[in-house]
Amino acid sequence: MRNAPVIIRKAGLKVTPVRLAILTLLSDSVRPLSPRDVHDHLLEKFGRSGLPGVYRNLEALAESGILFRIPGFGRVRRYALCPNPDNPHQHHIICIYCGRISEVGECRYHDGMMVGGYRLLTHAMQFEGICGSCLLQTNHSRS
Repeated sequence: MRNAPVIIRKAGLKVTPVRLAILTLLSDSVRPLSPRDVHDHLLEKFGRSGLPGVYRNLEALAESGILFRIPGFGRVRRYALCPNPDNPHQHHIICIYCGRISEVGECRYHDGMMVGGYRLLTHAMQFEGICGSCLLQTNHSRS
């Protein structure tokens, strides 16, 4: 990922070799990765890496909008590159077969609105589905 230093600086974060390695790994990955996956890669690359530091870096990159968190079963989070880090309000759809991630442009909610008697402070939506390419390959086009 050539523009990783620019993206990191623009988010107000310090450019470090670990953050650059994380962004490169996620940009090369077909699927979202767990902190353990990232940790294993960093161990191979640097010979030393602490899992708490991996979590801190992943969270810093997610908080800045460069990555987004994908909640999973068993409280295991996975992370992926945000398709459009310049847009702070976005939602994603993930193909359950190939891991492709796309941005969903439509959202009926905005922070500050009233929903069911509550003032909405923040929200996150994530969709899972089957992308068009996988639909053709898996014959799920009628489902």
